[in-house]
Amino acid sequence: MPSVGSLTANSKLPDPFKKMDGTRITDKSEWACRREEILQQAYEFIYGDKPVPAKGSVSGTVSTSRITVEVNDGGGSTSFNVTVNMNGATAPAPAIIGYGGLSGMPVPSGVATITFSAIESTGGSGAKRGPFYDVYGSDHPAGYLTAQAWQISRVLDVLEQNPDVINPYRVGVTGCSRWGKGAFVAGALDNRIALTIPVESGLGGTIGLRLVEVLDSYSGSEWPYHGISYVRWLSEVALGQFTTGNNAGADNTNKLPVDMHEMMGLIAPRGLYVVDNPSTMYNGLDRNSAWVTANVGKMIFEALGVGDHMAYTGAGGSHCSWRSQYTASLNAMIDKFLKGNDAAETGNFATDLPNRPDHLDHIDWTPPTLSGEL
Repeated sequence: MPSVGSLTANSKLPDPFKKMDGTRITDKSEWACRREEILQQAYEFIYGDKPVPAKGSVSGTVSTSRITVEVNDGGGSTSFNVTVNMNGATAPAPAIIGYGGLSGMPVPSGVATITFSAIESTGGSGAKRGPFYDVYGSDHPAGYLTAQAWQISRVLDVLEQNPDVINPYRVGVTGCSRWGKGAFVAGALDNRIALTIPVESGLGGTIGLRLVEVLDSYSGSEWPYHGISYVRWLSEVALGQFTTGNNAGADNTNKLPVDMHEMMGLIAPRGLYVVDNPSTMYNGLDRNSAWVTANVGKMIFEALGVGDHMAYTGAGGSHCSWRSQYTASLNAMIDKFLKGNDAAETGNFATDLPNRPDHLDHIDWTPPTLSGEL
C-alpha cells in the first residue's frame, strides 16, 4: 500500500485501469488482479478490514422461513438470524436480501425475500456493537457497513452449505438510505452476490467521496466526514486519515487512491442497479455527485464488455418512496441476474436531474480498449 503521505491530491476520479505499479491493464483477464488491488486499497483507506473466518467456523440452517448463522472464529463467537419469505418461489429459489425490509420495492413473485436487520449506533467514537464486533472486538477499525457486509457474507456461507431452499448464486441485495449504503458495500465486497440494488444510498454509498466538495457543497449536503462522525459507516481509522470535518478545509479525500466509481467496478461483471433520487427534497443525497459517479462507474462496465450489466434510474420524490419509474429496470435486472434470462434487456440510464454535470469533466483518463475475456 502507498503511504498516506505519498498520495497527491487530485479532484478527478482515479483511473480504475491503472495498476499500483503505474501501468494500465490491456486485457480483460487482468481485471481480476486489478480488482483485488482496488479492493485492498478500499479496505486500507475507506472501509477497514473485512476478515474471512477460518474454514469450518461458520455453520447454520436454512428453511423456508428463517436462516440461522453461527460463527466461532479466533476465540470470538456470535449468532444471528434472518427471516425468509418464499414469495411464491420454487426451491432452490432466487432471493433478494433487504436491509431492514424492502422499502416498498415490488419484488416479483418467484423471487424469495430475506429480511436482514442491520445494527449500527450513532457517534464517531466508543465501542461498536453487533455480531461482527462480538467476534472481532468492539474496537475493530472496520466501519458498520463493512461489519454488515461481513454478516451478509456469512449468510451466503450458510446458503452455500445448504443450497436446497435458496440458490446461493442467485442472490441480490438491496436497501434504502443508510441501508442502501449497506447493500452497495455488501455487493462490492462479496463477489457471490449476483445483483446489487442500492436505493438512495447517498454518502457512504454510490457517491464519489472527492466529488462532494466540487459538486454538492450546498446546505444540507453530506460530506465524507459525516460517514465517520454521525455514524461510523466507514472506518474512522482508515478514512479519518483524509477528513476531519464537514467542510472543504477539513476534507482531503481528493488524496484517496480509490473512490466509489471503482467500488461499482468491483461489482462487474455482476449486476448493479443504482436507484436514485435527484430531487431537492433531501439534499443529503448529493445528487450531482451521484449522477457523475454512476456514469463513470458505467464506463468501467463498458470497458469490460458488460455495459448492460449496470443500470441507473434517478426519479425525484419523497425519500425512500418507491416510484413507478424505477420498476422497469428493476424487473429487467431481476430477470437477468436472479432468474437467469440472459436475453433480458438491461443497462438503461435515466434521470430527471436538471442541469446535469458532465461526468467527463471529472476524469482525466480515457478507458482502454481491452482485448481478451474476463
